[in-house]
Amino acid sequence: MMSSALRPAFDTPSVRRATVEDLPACAAIINDYMDDTFWLQRVTDRRTIERMFAADLLDRRIIFVAEEDSGIIGYMSMDHNAGFIHGLYLRPWACGHGLGKTLLDAAKNARPQGFELEVFEPNTDALRFYMREGLVEVPGGRREVSEEGIPTLRLRWQGSAQ
Repeated sequence: MMSSALRPAFDTPSVRRATVEDLPACAAIINDYMDDTFWLQRVTDRRTIERMFAADLLDRRIIFVAEEDSGIIGYMSMDHNAGFIHGLYLRPWACGHGLGKTLLDAAKNARPQGFELEVFEPNTDALRFYMREGLVEVPGGRREVSEEGIPTLRLRWQGSAQ
């Protein structure tokens, strides 16, 4: 994992809808996250994750990618109609530069009526980020044990027409 101190600053990356060609990079980002997060038990192997990012995923989900000259550095995946974000992941060195906010803003623009997501309770950085961006905890939305064996919290963004 590359420290952000070793990584040069970048201009605001472009955010766009993903294409089939972007999906392997998205799979690599989540796989690397799973491998690098000490409190997250891997319950799905790398190859299975890679297969999940097949072309038909774009039929079921809106995926936004953030890219810079070196390639895809983050992505966000949400249902077309259900208003649920399945994941927002960044390369570790890309954290803290506003990229997560840019991707979350893309979700807010795509789904102005609101959306929900789940966050692992031990992921305090993500939880703090989502709360700062206006998401609130859904009453009764805490799950003691997820598939990964970790408690999760369900959060909701109420939408722009609250």
